Amino acid sequence: MSVTTNNHSEAKPTDIGCNLWLQWTLMTFLGFLTSLFWIEIGERPDVGAVEGIIGGSLIGLAQLLVLRQHISRAGWWVLVSLLSWGLIGFSGLGALGWFAPRTLYLFPRVLYGVLDGAKIGFLLGVGQWIVLRQQVSSAWLWILASPLCWSIALALGWTIGGALRLFTHLFLSEVVGLAVTWLAVGVLTGITLMGLLWETAMVNQQR
Repeated sequence: MSVTTNNHSEAKPTDIGCNLWLQWTLMTFLGFLTSLFWIEIGERPDVGAVEGIIGGSLIGLAQLLVLRQHISRAGWWVLVSLLSWGLIGFSGLGALGWFAPRTLYLFPRVLYGVLDGAKIGFLLGVGQWIVLRQQVSSAWLWILASPLCWSIALALGWTIGGALRLFTHLFLSEVVGLAVTWLAVGVLTGITLMGLLWETAMVNQQR
């Protein structure tokens, strides 16, 4: 595929490294923490489209602060995040990033964390690919990586939240579990983004 050449994409491969990954992970996590000022963590189906729009906007804005350093027209990322999370929240899935399952049994939490995580990861991945595809080499891989990252992260977070809740009998445990989910999302998608941007820099350097 062709990649649009711009000041951001002309970065050298050596400019793409752990700093990008750390910044992306931190900002994704801080975006979630900030969203808690406006969104009350609930159980399905209590958290829907409105919460998805608010949360998606804040997460998108936080990630934009990192992404705009590497690609142009990155502002579309916020709109895509807002619309994608709004759609997910409006659907039967609900705003999965901000609610906990009703069941405390751990196996269903793992199973549905993997399945539901794959669904929202795909929806987010397609929307975000639209922003990346003209400026990032092999951007189509984001559509594959996003469901995988979300499956792992949501299953992990829901399991930890459920285990802590069984032990403490406090709903606050679910907030901790979701924080783990978003931290894992930042870590895993950050690795993917770092790889894609590094490849893009390599391609542009060879021109």
